[in-house]
Amino acid sequence: MNPYSPAFGALRTALFSVHKMRRSLGMLPRKRTVVLNYHSVRPSRLFFNSTSTQVFEQHLEWLATHCEVVDFIDVCAPATAKPRVAIVFDDGFRDNLEYAVPLLQKYGLKATFFVSTGFLQRDPVILDIFARTFQTTAEDFMDAAALRELFASGMPIGAHTHSHRNLLGLSAQEQKEELGRSKEILENLLGCPIRSVAYPFGVPGKAFDLTTTEIAEKLGYTKGVMVCWRAVRPQEAVMRIPRFTVVNENLVELEAIVAGALDPIGQYQDWRFSMRQTYREKKSHALAFALLGQQWLVELTNHKIVCMI
Repeated sequence: MNPYSPAFGALRTALFSVHKMRRSLGMLPRKRTVVLNYHSVRPSRLFFNSTSTQVFEQHLEWLATHCEVVDFIDVCAPATAKPRVAIVFDDGFRDNLEYAVPLLQKYGLKATFFVSTGFLQRDPVILDIFARTFQTTAEDFMDAAALRELFASGMPIGAHTHSHRNLLGLSAQEQKEELGRSKEILENLLGCPIRSVAYPFGVPGKAFDLTTTEIAEKLGYTKGVMVCWRAVRPQEAVMRIPRFTVVNENLVELEAIVAGALDPIGQYQDWRFSMRQTYREKKSHALAFALLGQQWLVELTNHKIVCMI
Protein backbone atom coordinates (compact mmCIF):
# COMPACT_ATOMS: atom_id res chain seq x y z
CA MET A 1 0.00 0.00 0.00
CA ASN A 2 1.48 3.31 -1.10
CA PRO A 3 0.38 6.02 1.39
CA TYR A 4 1.46 8.75 -1.02
CA SER A 5 -0.50 7.62 -4.05
CA PRO A 6 -3.23 9.92 -5.42
CA ALA A 7 -5.86 7.49 -4.16
CA PHE A 8 -4.75 8.04 -0.57
CA GLY A 9 -3.99 11.73 -0.89
CA ALA A 10 -7.57 12.92 -0.51
CA LEU A 11 -8.25 10.49 2.34
CA ARG A 12 -5.16 11.58 4.25
CA THR A 13 -6.09 15.23 3.78
CA ALA A 14 -9.62 14.61 5.06
CA LEU A 15 -8.41 12.67 8.10
CA PHE A 16 -5.84 15.34 8.93
CA SER A 17 -8.63 17.93 8.77
CA VAL A 18 -10.73 15.93 11.23
CA HIS A 19 -7.68 15.69 13.50
CA LYS A 20 -7.25 19.48 13.38
CA MET A 21 -10.85 19.93 14.50
CA ARG A 22 -10.51 17.36 17.31
CA ARG A 23 -7.28 19.02 18.42
CA SER A 24 -8.98 22.42 18.66
CA LEU A 25 -11.67 20.85 20.86
CA GLY A 26 -9.11 19.18 23.13
CA MET A 27 -10.29 15.71 22.14
CA LEU A 28 -6.94 14.05 21.38
CA PRO A 29 -6.06 10.83 23.24
CA ARG A 30 -2.82 10.81 25.23
CA LYS A 31 -2.29 7.19 26.21
CA ARG A 32 -1.22 5.80 22.87
CA THR A 33 1.63 3.64 21.62
CA VAL A 34 2.66 3.79 17.97
CA VAL A 35 5.47 2.41 15.83
CA LEU A 36 6.96 4.67 13.16
CA ASN A 37 8.59 2.90 10.22
CA TYR A 38 11.35 4.56 8.18
CA HIS A 39 13.51 3.12 5.40
CA SER A 40 16.24 5.40 4.08
CA VAL A 41 17.63 8.65 5.54
CA ARG A 42 19.96 10.77 3.38
CA PRO A 43 20.68 14.39 2.54
CA SER A 44 20.37 14.04 -1.25
CA ARG A 45 19.64 11.60 -4.11
CA LEU A 46 16.52 10.49 -2.29
CA PHE A 47 14.79 7.22 -3.15
CA PHE A 48 11.00 6.97 -3.20
CA ASN A 49 11.05 5.96 0.48
CA SER A 50 13.89 8.23 1.65
CA THR A 51 13.48 10.73 4.44
CA SER A 52 15.74 13.74 4.15
CA THR A 53 18.20 14.18 7.01
CA GLN A 54 16.67 17.60 7.74
CA VAL A 55 13.16 16.19 8.10
CA PHE A 56 14.37 13.18 10.08
CA GLU A 57 16.11 15.42 12.60
CA GLN A 58 12.97 17.53 12.92
CA HIS A 59 11.02 14.34 13.62
CA LEU A 60 13.50 13.19 16.26
CA GLU A 61 13.56 16.56 18.01
CA TRP A 62 9.75 16.62 18.16
CA LEU A 63 9.52 13.01 19.33
CA ALA A 64 12.16 13.51 22.03
CA THR A 65 10.27 16.56 23.33
CA HIS A 66 6.66 15.41 23.15
CA CYS A 67 6.77 11.59 23.41
CA GLU A 68 8.34 8.75 25.34
CA VAL A 69 10.52 7.02 22.76
CA VAL A 70 10.90 3.34 23.64
CA ASP A 71 12.68 0.30 22.21
CA PHE A 72 10.55 -1.78 19.88
CA ILE A 73 10.94 -4.77 22.20
CA ASP A 74 9.00 -2.83 24.87
CA VAL A 75 6.25 -1.60 22.59
CA CYS A 76 3.54 -3.75 24.17
CA ALA A 77 4.06 -2.37 27.67
CA PRO A 78 1.25 -0.20 29.12
CA ALA A 79 1.00 3.34 27.75
CA THR A 80 1.97 6.28 29.93
CA ALA A 81 0.77 9.89 30.14
CA LYS A 82 2.84 10.79 27.07
CA PRO A 83 2.37 9.00 23.75
CA ARG A 84 4.84 6.10 23.50
CA VAL A 85 6.69 5.78 20.20
CA ALA A 86 9.02 3.10 18.85
CA ILE A 87 11.18 3.88 15.82
CA VAL A 88 12.05 1.14 13.32
CA PHE A 89 13.79 0.88 9.95
CA ASP A 90 13.39 -1.64 7.14
CA ASP A 91 15.65 -3.20 4.50
CA GLY A 92 19.23 -2.31 5.51
CA PHE A 93 20.23 0.84 3.63
CA ARG A 94 23.82 1.96 4.26
CA ASP A 95 22.58 5.49 4.94
CA ASN A 96 20.98 4.14 8.13
CA LEU A 97 24.49 3.82 9.55
CA GLU A 98 25.88 6.98 7.96
CA TYR A 99 23.07 9.43 8.73
CA ALA A 100 20.25 7.94 10.82
CA VAL A 101 22.36 6.51 13.66
CA PRO A 102 24.33 9.75 14.36
CA LEU A 103 21.07 11.70 14.52
CA LEU A 104 19.48 9.13 16.82
CA GLN A 105 22.52 9.29 19.09
CA LYS A 106 22.39 13.10 19.08
CA TYR A 107 18.94 12.94 20.70
CA GLY A 108 19.70 9.93 22.89
CA LEU A 109 17.25 7.69 21.02
CA LYS A 110 17.30 4.17 19.66
CA ALA A 111 15.71 2.48 16.66
CA THR A 112 15.37 -1.17 15.67
CA PHE A 113 16.71 -2.05 12.22
CA PHE A 114 15.03 -4.89 10.30
CA VAL A 115 17.51 -6.17 7.71
CA SER A 116 17.03 -8.32 4.61
CA THR A 117 20.10 -10.56 4.66
CA GLY A 118 20.19 -10.90 0.87
CA PHE A 119 21.54 -7.34 0.77
CA LEU A 120 24.30 -8.22 3.25
CA GLN A 121 25.38 -11.16 1.11
CA ARG A 122 25.02 -9.21 -2.14
CA ASP A 123 22.48 -11.70 -3.47
CA PRO A 124 22.19 -10.82 -7.20
CA VAL A 125 18.48 -11.63 -7.34
CA ILE A 126 17.37 -9.19 -4.62
CA LEU A 127 19.86 -6.53 -5.77
CA ASP A 128 18.49 -6.75 -9.32
CA ILE A 129 14.87 -6.46 -8.15
CA PHE A 130 15.61 -3.31 -6.14
CA ALA A 131 17.81 -1.87 -8.90
CA ARG A 132 15.03 -2.20 -11.47
CA THR A 133 12.28 -1.03 -9.13
CA PHE A 134 13.98 1.67 -7.06
CA GLN A 135 17.17 2.47 -9.01
CA THR A 136 19.44 1.34 -6.17
CA THR A 137 22.93 -0.18 -6.36
CA ALA A 138 24.70 -2.71 -4.14
CA GLU A 139 26.59 0.15 -2.49
CA ASP A 140 23.30 1.62 -1.25
CA PHE A 141 22.94 -1.27 1.23
CA MET A 142 24.96 -2.31 4.26
CA ASP A 143 27.36 -5.21 4.04
CA ALA A 144 28.21 -7.47 6.99
CA ALA A 145 30.90 -5.12 8.33
CA ALA A 146 28.55 -2.12 8.25
CA LEU A 147 25.83 -4.06 10.06
CA ARG A 148 28.28 -5.08 12.78
CA GLU A 149 29.20 -1.42 13.19
CA LEU A 150 25.54 -0.44 13.45
CA PHE A 151 24.91 -3.17 16.02
CA ALA A 152 27.99 -2.08 18.01
CA SER A 153 26.48 1.41 18.25
CA GLY A 154 23.78 -0.08 20.48
CA MET A 155 20.98 -0.34 17.93
CA PRO A 156 18.81 -3.51 18.06
CA ILE A 157 18.58 -5.65 14.92
CA GLY A 158 15.64 -7.67 13.59
CA ALA A 159 15.06 -9.86 10.54
CA HIS A 160 13.33 -8.83 7.32
CA THR A 161 13.58 -12.20 5.50
CA HIS A 162 16.40 -13.01 3.10
CA SER A 163 15.24 -11.94 -0.35
CA HIS A 164 12.45 -9.47 0.59
CA ARG A 165 9.80 -11.41 -1.33
CA ASN A 166 6.09 -11.18 -0.60
CA LEU A 167 5.61 -14.07 1.82
CA LEU A 168 1.96 -14.55 0.95
CA GLY A 169 2.99 -15.60 -2.56
CA LEU A 170 5.24 -18.37 -1.26
CA SER A 171 4.52 -21.89 -0.07
CA ALA A 172 4.73 -22.67 3.63
CA GLN A 173 8.12 -24.32 3.11
CA GLU A 174 9.44 -21.33 1.17
CA GLN A 175 8.24 -18.97 3.91
CA LYS A 176 10.03 -21.10 6.48
CA GLU A 177 13.23 -20.90 4.45
CA GLU A 178 12.98 -17.12 4.02
CA LEU A 179 12.26 -16.47 7.70
CA GLY A 180 14.66 -19.08 9.03
CA ARG A 181 17.58 -18.25 6.75
CA SER A 182 17.61 -14.56 7.64
CA LYS A 183 17.40 -15.35 11.36
CA GLU A 184 20.30 -17.81 11.15
CA ILE A 185 22.52 -15.46 9.13
CA LEU A 186 21.96 -12.54 11.50
CA GLU A 187 22.51 -14.64 14.62
CA ASN A 188 25.78 -16.05 13.25
CA LEU A 189 26.91 -12.59 12.18
CA LEU A 190 26.05 -10.74 15.39
CA GLY A 191 26.37 -13.52 17.97
CA CYS A 192 23.00 -12.84 19.61
CA PRO A 193 19.43 -14.15 19.32
CA ILE A 194 17.20 -12.48 16.74
CA ARG A 195 13.66 -12.37 18.17
CA SER A 196 11.80 -9.86 16.02
CA VAL A 197 10.81 -9.89 12.35
CA ALA A 198 9.24 -7.43 9.92
CA TYR A 199 7.21 -8.95 7.08
CA PRO A 200 8.24 -7.47 3.69
CA PHE A 201 5.61 -5.09 2.29
CA GLY A 202 3.81 -5.79 5.56
CA VAL A 203 0.13 -5.30 4.73
CA PRO A 204 -1.97 -7.99 6.49
CA GLY A 205 -3.75 -10.26 4.03
CA LYS A 206 -1.65 -8.97 1.14
CA ALA A 207 1.90 -9.64 2.33
CA PHE A 208 1.40 -12.29 5.01
CA ASP A 209 -1.31 -14.25 6.82
CA LEU A 210 -1.76 -16.35 9.95
CA THR A 211 0.22 -19.20 8.40
CA THR A 212 3.18 -16.82 8.18
CA THR A 213 2.92 -15.78 11.82
CA GLU A 214 2.65 -19.40 12.94
CA ILE A 215 5.81 -20.29 11.00
CA ALA A 216 7.64 -17.30 12.46
CA GLU A 217 6.68 -18.29 16.01
CA LYS A 218 7.85 -21.86 15.50
CA LEU A 219 11.21 -20.53 14.29
CA GLY A 220 11.68 -18.64 17.57
CA TYR A 221 10.49 -15.14 16.75
CA THR A 222 8.62 -13.49 19.61
CA LYS A 223 7.47 -10.31 17.85
CA GLY A 224 6.34 -9.64 14.30
CA VAL A 225 5.59 -6.26 12.81
CA MET A 226 3.24 -5.39 9.95
CA VAL A 227 2.15 -2.26 8.08
CA CYS A 228 -1.18 -1.31 9.60
CA TRP A 229 -1.96 2.33 10.28
CA ARG A 230 -3.15 2.39 13.86
CA ALA A 231 -1.90 2.43 17.42
CA VAL A 232 -0.68 -0.62 19.30
CA ARG A 233 -3.61 -1.86 21.37
CA PRO A 234 -3.61 -3.41 24.84
CA GLN A 235 -3.37 -7.18 24.48
CA GLU A 236 -2.04 -6.78 20.91
CA ALA A 237 -1.25 -9.96 18.95
CA VAL A 238 2.55 -9.92 19.33
CA MET A 239 3.18 -11.41 15.88
CA ARG A 240 1.06 -8.70 14.20
CA ILE A 241 2.18 -5.41 15.74
CA PRO A 242 0.97 -2.44 13.66
CA ARG A 243 3.11 0.43 12.43
CA PHE A 244 2.89 3.57 10.32
CA THR A 245 5.04 4.17 7.25
CA VAL A 246 6.75 7.56 7.55
CA VAL A 247 8.73 9.38 4.85
CA ASN A 248 8.72 13.19 4.63
CA GLU A 249 5.73 14.24 6.73
CA ASN A 250 5.91 17.70 8.24
CA LEU A 251 5.61 18.13 12.01
CA VAL A 252 1.88 18.86 11.88
CA GLU A 253 1.32 15.59 10.02
CA LEU A 254 3.67 13.66 12.32
CA GLU A 255 1.79 14.92 15.38
CA ALA A 256 -1.50 13.93 13.72
CA ILE A 257 -0.23 10.41 13.01
CA VAL A 258 0.98 9.93 16.59
CA ALA A 259 -2.32 11.30 17.90
CA GLY A 260 -4.41 8.88 15.82
CA ALA A 261 -5.58 10.84 12.78
CA LEU A 262 -4.95 7.94 10.39
CA ASP A 263 -6.16 5.13 12.67
CA PRO A 264 -9.38 4.65 10.63
CA ILE A 265 -7.19 3.32 7.81
CA GLY A 266 -5.69 0.75 10.16
CA GLN A 267 -9.13 -0.21 11.43
CA TYR A 268 -10.21 -0.83 7.84
CA GLN A 269 -7.07 -2.93 7.26
CA ASP A 270 -7.92 -5.02 10.33
CA TRP A 271 -11.49 -5.55 9.08
CA ARG A 272 -10.33 -6.53 5.59
CA PHE A 273 -7.76 -8.97 7.01
CA SER A 274 -10.43 -10.54 9.23
CA MET A 275 -12.80 -10.91 6.26
CA ARG A 276 -10.10 -12.52 4.15
CA GLN A 277 -9.20 -14.96 6.90
CA THR A 278 -12.88 -15.87 7.34
CA TYR A 279 -13.25 -16.41 3.59
CA ARG A 280 -10.17 -18.64 3.48
CA GLU A 281 -11.38 -20.67 6.43
CA LYS A 282 -14.80 -21.19 4.82
CA LYS A 283 -13.15 -22.11 1.53
CA SER A 284 -10.88 -24.55 3.35
CA HIS A 285 -13.84 -26.09 5.18
CA ALA A 286 -15.82 -26.39 1.93
CA LEU A 287 -12.89 -28.15 0.29
CA ALA A 288 -12.55 -30.48 3.27
CA PHE A 289 -16.27 -31.37 3.10
CA ALA A 290 -16.01 -31.93 -0.65
CA LEU A 291 -13.05 -34.28 -0.20
CA LEU A 292 -14.86 -36.05 2.64
CA GLY A 293 -17.91 -36.47 0.41
CA GLN A 294 -15.79 -37.92 -2.38
CA GLN A 295 -14.17 -40.34 0.05
CA TRP A 296 -17.59 -41.37 1.41
CA LEU A 297 -18.87 -41.92 -2.14
CA VAL A 298 -15.87 -44.09 -3.03
CA GLU A 299 -16.28 -46.13 0.15
CA LEU A 300 -20.02 -46.57 -0.51
CA THR A 301 -19.37 -47.63 -4.10
CA ASN A 302 -16.73 -50.11 -2.99
CA HIS A 303 -19.12 -51.46 -0.35
CA LYS A 304 -21.83 -52.04 -2.99
CA ILE A 305 -19.35 -53.81 -5.24
CA VAL A 306 -18.28 -56.10 -2.40
CA CYS A 307 -21.93 -56.90 -1.58
CA MET A 308 -22.71 -57.72 -5.23
CA ILE A 309 -19.78 -60.11 -5.36
